Amino acid sequence: MTPLTQPADVEAMIADLALSAESSADAYLASARATLLKILARPDLLDRTRLVAPPEGLGRNLLFGTRAISVWAMVWSPGAVTPVHDHHCSCCFGLLSGSLRETWYRPISDTHAVATLDAVRVPGYVACMMPTGPNLHRIANAGPDTAISIHVYGYDHREQASSIHRTYEVAPG
Repeated sequence: MTPLTQPADVEAMIADLALSAESSADAYLASARATLLKILARPDLLDRTRLVAPPEGLGRNLLFGTRAISVWAMVWSPGAVTPVHDHHCSCCFGLLSGSLRETWYRPISDTHAVATLDAVRVPGYVACMMPTGPNLHRIANAGPDTAISIHVYGYDHREQASSIHRTYEVAPG
């Protein structure tokens, strides 16, 4: 998959972030958070006309990738939802536009989990985590408008298809 070309200042920010991936976990997460906040503060930096935006579901658009990180713009159609999942790598995301509902879960087995926290994320929101787990969540666009989020994952997109480690079913009750 070939990354979308971005303005020079976005490419410079992301290139600096890629260098920070070689630092300590804390320094890397701080750099990822700072980079996402800079991108979210300037939504005009991202050429939305070049993003894959399916009429239903989730569009994944690679913005930048190295051996250490993959940066994606996700386009969430109304009703789009991920499975309950955890990550095999670091995961940072920020909301550029629209709103997303993030639900956190606690595993009760290798295949099932129960909800523990539910929050609506709005533009400007940023979260970062390492795969020290369990960090189970599900993200959904429950609103009427398309949402766009930017995700920074600590994996090489050429070697792995996704950041998802394992998916879970929601336990009844």
